Amino acid sequence: MRILHLTDTHLYGDPARRHYDRIDPTAALRGLLTRLEGLTGIDAVVHTGDASEDGTAESYRLLHEILDPFAAALGAPLVVAMGNHDVPAAYAETIAPGDRGTADQDRVVPLPGGGRVVVLDSSVPGAGYGHLEPEQLEWLRGVLADPAPGGTVLAVHHPPLVGATTLLRGLDLDGLDEFAAVLTGSDVRIVLSGHYHHAMTGEIAGIPVHVAPGITNVVDPVTAASSEQALALSGASIVELGDGAPRVFSSVLPSAGDTLADVHAPVYRFSPEQVAQIVQAAGR
Repeated sequence: MRILHLTDTHLYGDPARRHYDRIDPTAALRGLLTRLEGLTGIDAVVHTGDASEDGTAESYRLLHEILDPFAAALGAPLVVAMGNHDVPAAYAETIAPGDRGTADQDRVVPLPGGGRVVVLDSSVPGAGYGHLEPEQLEWLRGVLADPAPGGTVLAVHHPPLVGATTLLRGLDLDGLDEFAAVLTGSDVRIVLSGHYHHAMTGEIAGIPVHVAPGITNVVDPVTAASSEQALALSGASIVELGDGAPRVFSSVLPSAGDTLADVHAPVYRFSPEQVAQIVQAAGR
């Protein structure tokens, strides 16, 4: 199984709007896809959330206008998870409802060869952190009770990890012990996530976790310290599942949506005081 992992496009319904008054998110996505031309052997295109920045129907139509033909050209289904900037009800009304008959975007997407992608909606209205309701975990437990012949890939926006920076730790997924209990002993081969805007690996319940770099920008987790900064870059990952451990490759390139065309100038740099304000406003 070979997956193209995309995340954090942050599209606007109004194409004139810019992310942080600088990045054209539509151009960033289109530019990245142009650089990905020539990919072969892709079994699924998985977008792990923050598809939209404003949660509008227009932004979701734009997402599918761009990604549907791209995925179709690869002969692969497109799978979209919801992130903290998304509005699941708007996505449900515009594109498709979830499998549980609610606006929550929990669903199972079968793949050629007997595999599947299970999507969990970790978004919390008005918040930046992630949460899975008990009903979601029970639904997941029921799905995983019947293993897929080709194994399961789990897609959830908020990584089931501990963030690398002060800001991201304040916006992490809660309830990791309960989540791990459901995943233990299951056929889940890997968990794919976004949210952090930088590549990261880890594990939950012995299952590998991969976080793909963002498309609208890429966070710098190494030099951020207690501040937070992002650069005008776009990234994507290829995830290969076969015998043994997953193989993951990530590329990060200058953003095609950067109106300054300057990879050295941060898209934003938040001071420790600003980080604290963001966590207080959008955290727990």
